[in-house]
Amino acid sequence: MSAKDGPSPLVDNIAELMQAFLDALPDPVFIKDENLNLIYGNAALDRFILKATGMTDYLGHPDRDIYPRDQWEVFEREDRKVLAKGISLSEEKIGPEMTALTKKLPVRLPSGKIGIAGINFDITAYKMTEARARETEAASHAKSQFLASMSHEIRTPLNGILGMAQSLMSDPDLTPSQHDKVEILLDSGRTLLSLVDDVLDLSKIEAGKLAIDAVDGDLRHTVKRVTRLFEPRAREKGIDLIVSIDDALNSGLRFDPVRIRQCLSNLISNAIKFTDAGQVRICVATEPQGDHWRITVHVHDSGIGISGEALSGLFADFSQADSSTTRRFGGTGLGLSITRRLARMMGGDVVAQSEPGKGSTFTLTFMAEPAALHRPKAASGETPVIAAKSLTGLRILLADDNRVNREVVKLFLTPHDVQITETENGQQVLDMLAREPFDIVLLDVHMPVMDGMEALAILRSSDTPYRDIPVIALTADAMSGDRERFLSKGANGYVTKPIDQGDLLSVIARVRGRPAPGDRAADPLQDMLAGLECTKPHTASPDDPLDILRQEWLTSTHTQLRRLIYELGAENDIAAPDVHRIAHDCQGQGPFFGFQLFGSIASDLCFILRTRSGPMNEEMRELTGRYVRAMLYLLEQGISGTGGPSGSALRMKLAA
Repeated sequence: MSAKDGPSPLVDNIAELMQAFLDALPDPVFIKDENLNLIYGNAALDRFILKATGMTDYLGHPDRDIYPRDQWEVFEREDRKVLAKGISLSEEKIGPEMTALTKKLPVRLPSGKIGIAGINFDITAYKMTEARARETEAASHAKSQFLASMSHEIRTPLNGILGMAQSLMSDPDLTPSQHDKVEILLDSGRTLLSLVDDVLDLSKIEAGKLAIDAVDGDLRHTVKRVTRLFEPRAREKGIDLIVSIDDALNSGLRFDPVRIRQCLSNLISNAIKFTDAGQVRICVATEPQGDHWRITVHVHDSGIGISGEALSGLFADFSQADSSTTRRFGGTGLGLSITRRLARMMGGDVVAQSEPGKGSTFTLTFMAEPAALHRPKAASGETPVIAAKSLTGLRILLADDNRVNREVVKLFLTPHDVQITETENGQQVLDMLAREPFDIVLLDVHMPVMDGMEALAILRSSDTPYRDIPVIALTADAMSGDRERFLSKGANGYVTKPIDQGDLLSVIARVRGRPAPGDRAADPLQDMLAGLECTKPHTASPDDPLDILRQEWLTSTHTQLRRLIYELGAENDIAAPDVHRIAHDCQGQGPFFGFQLFGSIASDLCFILRTRSGPMNEEMRELTGRYVRAMLYLLEQGISGTGGPSGSALRMKLAA
């Protein structure tokens, strides 16, 4: 029934009932007369006005007698809208603390005049949560911007350091002592770069911008490959590094090889770092779980161990067992934190068991799918393939506002007989393209006057005949999505600073015309070798003693290298010093007969073997075999001289 039907027969006093109902509401309810004076308020309004203003007798007063001017002016303005136009719903600040969503509507008073009835829904908690969310988002954005900026600022000088060091490493006139010092410089720079990458990875994970990219791969091969990287360090410390892989392991799985290598590298590196004697053992097992496989990797060590108290905080960001750990062993304390987060993103986890003085066991688990193909493809990122192509005479427009960065690029490219024109901003790039023909543009992203991306956008949208010229972005930006952003803007390639010489040559060769898939054998070494340049063939004279000597050397060296490849592939023991003597002879004799690249590769092999003694292990056999096969190919194909740009790229990739 409604009020029009009269009082309810079940209630003696409807006014008392309505008052009880209104006073039970948690939100303030009010009624104003035609002059906007408050003539009614429920208990919630009584409590609110008392707390906000100290007033107990507010009836008969307008808002201007109760609230500060900046508030009552808003209330009155909204009230007059209600009297003129009807219902209103607005957000209002009431008193010093409360934010309300206020609903007002016109109401006919007993006097026949039109007043206002309203209710204030308290949304203070919601607004505070909303404000905190905005602050958190702003802080996250500021953090990402800071990390991106710091990454850029650190990578820029690192580009100069690592670029010059790479250039020095290829100098054949370096003494062994100088070579060692440059190698230390390179290792130190790469260590600093890895620390920067750790911080960026953590930021990407926290921002939800790091994705797991699963591909078909051979897990057994991935584990062995990662472990081999740490064998030299284990040997230096006199530690046994043992790998045990379950025979039932399904090698053909779908997983993210980059992140698996990162997780394994962190765990194995820590195990060796904190172990001075004994062994580090890596055990890998797998078990089916529905349509997936659960992979378990145990990394046991006989090292210093960790206390129970330290274990509880071991996986926190920037955490190590204690402060002395950082002083003694170094590190940022991010490795385990990142490893655990990556493992959980892959459906697993990382846990630790340890006892001081008795070693530790870290267990990595993750989920993997069966490989999509019966024969797993090589895991992505294993070995980049270089589509070699001559750079001789290439007209390169180089744009970078940092002189050191330009010098690094010139050091990498000048030996390949290219023509380099330098500019310092995007506007100069557009001006130079309008005046002179070029074959390729190496474009820094951040420059004054006009940055690289703006210049690229103008170039691609123009109707000039050079609008489609290949452009490679050179940038210290390494945050998630940067590569995709540059390519979507029209860049043909992307090289991150610090610039790796082999990467730069590879990208230049690729954007200038990559061969169609399937044109070459799948062996990356063959891809690198196939594009090597040969100088003009030497015409031998049967009466020239030097030519006779040259032919004898070619025949004997070819036979010797063939025999060496057979020995390396057989089960027979072969001593490193014996191979070193062969490489040393080739190092001196190759350039004498015009095979400079052959001699340089032999020199690189000599450097690798210079401190080795005794029989070679599997890793060293494989590495030496790569060098010897490359040398043999050069002889069989008659590739004398330096081999062109692919010669330098080949040496870089052989050493990778």
